Amino acid sequence: MQRSPYFIRWFPSLLIISLILILYSYTQGSFMNHLVEQVLEYLSFLLIGLFILIAYKKERSLVVPKRKFWIIAFISLIFSLAASIFETINLFSNTLSFPNGYSLICFSISHYIFLIGLFYRIASQKSFSQHLLAFMDALIIVVFLGLAAFHTLSELADPAASTFPYDMIVVLNTSLGLFVFFYFFFVQETHWVSRTTLSLLFLSLFIRGMYEVSAVYFPDFTEQYLVFSPVLIRLAQSAAILWHLDHITEGKQASPVVQRTWLPLLAIPLFLHYVIELEGKKFDVFIILLLLIIRQIIIARQHTLLVQKLNERNEQLAERIEHRILQIKESEQQVLPLFSSHPDPIIRFDQNETATYANLAAQATFKLSALSIEVPTHSVLHLQSSLQLDSNRYLDESNRQYELTKIPIHIASKSVGHFLVLHDITEQKERQQRIEYHAFHDVLTGIGNRRALERTFLSLKSSVNYLALLDLDGFKLVNDTYGHEAGDYVLIEVARRMDHELEGDESIYRLGGDEFALLTSAENEFSLRRRCKHFLHLLRRPYVYKGQTLHVSASIGVAPFFENDDLESWLKHADLAMYRIKNREKNDIALYHQDF
Repeated sequence: MQRSPYFIRWFPSLLIISLILILYSYTQGSFMNHLVEQVLEYLSFLLIGLFILIAYKKERSLVVPKRKFWIIAFISLIFSLAASIFETINLFSNTLSFPNGYSLICFSISHYIFLIGLFYRIASQKSFSQHLLAFMDALIIVVFLGLAAFHTLSELADPAASTFPYDMIVVLNTSLGLFVFFYFFFVQETHWVSRTTLSLLFLSLFIRGMYEVSAVYFPDFTEQYLVFSPVLIRLAQSAAILWHLDHITEGKQASPVVQRTWLPLLAIPLFLHYVIELEGKKFDVFIILLLLIIRQIIIARQHTLLVQKLNERNEQLAERIEHRILQIKESEQQVLPLFSSHPDPIIRFDQNETATYANLAAQATFKLSALSIEVPTHSVLHLQSSLQLDSNRYLDESNRQYELTKIPIHIASKSVGHFLVLHDITEQKERQQRIEYHAFHDVLTGIGNRRALERTFLSLKSSVNYLALLDLDGFKLVNDTYGHEAGDYVLIEVARRMDHELEGDESIYRLGGDEFALLTSAENEFSLRRRCKHFLHLLRRPYVYKGQTLHVSASIGVAPFFENDDLESWLKHADLAMYRIKNREKNDIALYHQDF
């Protein structure tokens, strides 16, 4: 059982106190029994009124409150209180008394008001046939129990003790309470109240009914042993309200279905009774069997309606499926030409990453013979293995590059695979590489240009600590004498010679015209001059163009890299050194100093 604050806080203490007082009063005589019973009953009235007020206030927080039930329950409690007052006066007063029918009328009104409140509280929105079946099942059980009780009482009770119509009213109240209990228990969901609360409420009604029946047929037994039954009734009511206080929730709570397949088995004891009891009329057997037959007719009718609805639903479902199949086929006829004739290779994969279909372009690319891929070729297997790397690029075995695009396929929100579109980007990549190459390389000589020097400077290594600018001496004379083609030949040969002699992290660039830049490294000025002298000697060697021997030399200005220098400052320093030597003797080396 789920622990809850109100139930655990109140009910155990109420139960223990009541049991202690009841046990104590049994040792003190009948007067003490009645006194304790009256005190406990009126105390329970007070507590139940308090619990009803708490429940009424607590349900005000619900979006759709059901507070009217607690007003009805409080009115029912008032009539029960009035009936108890009549009984108290008759029990203890010697001068004032009321007929027993007064208390019975008040108890009956309280009983009926409470049942009306329950109908208001938990009436379900089920269909009429479901309510009818629950009604018949509850009626069968109540009639069966009523007839069983009638036969038992007729054997045990003294007929003279029964006073009509008092006994009939008591039996009617009890039967009606049991009927409502079973009816709501058989309706497959209850609203705003749990079945535990419902069971506790009808436990109080059941105790009240048994107490009243016993008081009619067995007054001495009731006086001696059942005097505290009203207290037990109030305890059950208190438990029901306290349990409900801890389980007030918003909306509707579905309860589990109560199975009633055992109801036809009630015919077995009736059959045995019919066989054993040879005398007397069998009206009770006839009534129960008639109710069972009516119940079976209702079930058969419900079954027929259910089968009809099921057949209708099946027909509607079959029509929808057929219509959907036609729609899918029409969609396939519209999409298939687009899939087949698409210029890019497209392969359809299932949810297991297995290739199943290929369009015409994919068939040509991956050497497939049909739309459906029955046996994957080596090229398809190579593609599938590459897809496991989860890349959006694919390089096939002939070094062609493809850009991959996956298009998921969902049916009823469930993934059933995807289309893979392979767009050939080989030529695009080659064009991009050519553009990038020309952007960072000199068109004539093929070495790096000024933009390449700028890019290298951004990622300059710490070992590169000198920048040398080379300007060719005598190049203008070659151009003017032998033409620009001879000049171009000299520039290409200069670039080739220097590029061929580069070491380590060195790099050569053409800045424009006959000016070149060299990034180099040296431990000291001596090793730097020796390195530059090597390049001067290399460039002074003759150049042979179309049988003509051409001579050029170079002037080299070198600048060390100073911290916080940018490329423009570094080039400016090297340029100052280069022009210092060029304006003097040429074909030599000048090293930049800060006093230039």
